[in-house]
Amino acid sequence: MSLKAAFKFVLLATLAIKLILAWIIPMSGDEAYFIVWARHPDFGYYDHPPMVGWMLQLLLYLGSSEVLLRLPAILLSTLIGLGIYRLLKPHDEARAALVAIIFLVSPLNILNVLITTDTPLILFVFLSAAALFKALQKNSMAWYALSGALFGMAFLSKYFAVLLGMAYLAYFIFSVKDRQKTQGFILFFLAALPFALLNLYWNYTHCWDNILFNLYNRNEGEQLSLGKAAIFLGTQIYLMTPPVIYYLFKHRAEFRQKIKRDQFRLFAYAFLLPLAAFAALSLKKTIGLHWVLAFYPFLYLLLHLFLSREELLKSLKFMAWFSAAHLAAIAVIAALPMETWKQNKLYDGIVFMFRNDEIAEKIRPYEQQGFALASDGYTSAAIISYHYGKNFSVFGGGSHYARQDDIVTDFHQFSGRDMLVVKKSAPDMTQYAPYFQRVEVRQFALRGVTFYFVLGYGFDYDNYRKLVLKPIKDKYYHIPDFLPHAPCYFCEKYFPGEAR
Repeated sequence: MSLKAAFKFVLLATLAIKLILAWIIPMSGDEAYFIVWARHPDFGYYDHPPMVGWMLQLLLYLGSSEVLLRLPAILLSTLIGLGIYRLLKPHDEARAALVAIIFLVSPLNILNVLITTDTPLILFVFLSAAALFKALQKNSMAWYALSGALFGMAFLSKYFAVLLGMAYLAYFIFSVKDRQKTQGFILFFLAALPFALLNLYWNYTHCWDNILFNLYNRNEGEQLSLGKAAIFLGTQIYLMTPPVIYYLFKHRAEFRQKIKRDQFRLFAYAFLLPLAAFAALSLKKTIGLHWVLAFYPFLYLLLHLFLSREELLKSLKFMAWFSAAHLAAIAVIAALPMETWKQNKLYDGIVFMFRNDEIAEKIRPYEQQGFALASDGYTSAAIISYHYGKNFSVFGGGSHYARQDDIVTDFHQFSGRDMLVVKKSAPDMTQYAPYFQRVEVRQFALRGVTFYFVLGYGFDYDNYRKLVLKPIKDKYYHIPDFLPHAPCYFCEKYFPGEAR
């Protein structure tokens, strides 16, 4: 089989594998949370910009199955594999096919089936860089404008897009400049600007939610730690794989010379600068594996520049076995009875994810009796909202993560009503008694796990406002004095006389 034919075969085979994985893996808490976004369309959300919510909103018109809602994640890395091939094809078609195959058989592609904020980020980061590469090749203002618009869409996906912008700026500063390139980068900026202004306006009118969350709230208590840096280093070894690291180290002497004269240096900036930023940040904060994924396709483009055909073939062989090991592990886990994990502390969460439809059915009689529906955490509320088809509010203070329910729910509307709160662990009824005239608990067993319904009769909104909502306001909606803002929705909704 020729490499070109092999590329087409691998493209379709890996796509089929991802469809199967999307079918057997249950909806995760994060994915369900973003579906909550999609059911409440907006120009922004508490945690992040809105792009994944927009994608899911469009898909919800077609259905709500896991495979359908995960289609963007399933298809994007396949499209990137095709994009790698098309970008490299004019230079050497055989090597282009080989590099693209390595990407397609990597865990980075095959296991990427969950729909998250990283899904549109990965897609638009790659497309923006590819368009800018074309702009530099062709001196085309249209490609510069397209790259800027795609960068704007990456920014509306996740703020890590800023790192790509820094890479572009570094490339521009340290490359040979002429009038046309300067005008092109100005046009790039102007094309991206409306997307940034839209995000700025949403934050201005929504208490600066996702700005404050990403800069302040989620970073509380973080301290310097070499252990976090070691985790980051180990993660990069896993993602790059030892053979690729070895071959890149082997060719390290050629790096500066080749990058300096080669047009591919744009991709070197787009890969190395974000990784350097994450490496510096890892001294204080744990860097999630998914944080870096948007910039890894550029590494594969660089393999074309540095590795020989023989080294690419050896890397491909390792990558194929490496991904096969992952798939074998998933197959074994999927084949084992659920009770195999009964002694694991996460077992209740596993049952909650895999058997949530059964839990939802036990809730329906209570809804028919007029109970308002809630859960005690953002993850459980999102998962059961997905399976039940209606929104479950988050009862209690929650955490600093995933506070979209602060926008969605108005607890004043529950005043005097009966409420059902779903829990995975035995409830401390003293935590619920102050907010109801009367409380009781019901329980049932499922796959060896006991789940609980806290039933509260006659919700005391005034007490809940004082003991729960007031601390939330003071902790999460204290806007710094230097930030101008419209009236804060949370303060206006619950504390209009105290609105900042």
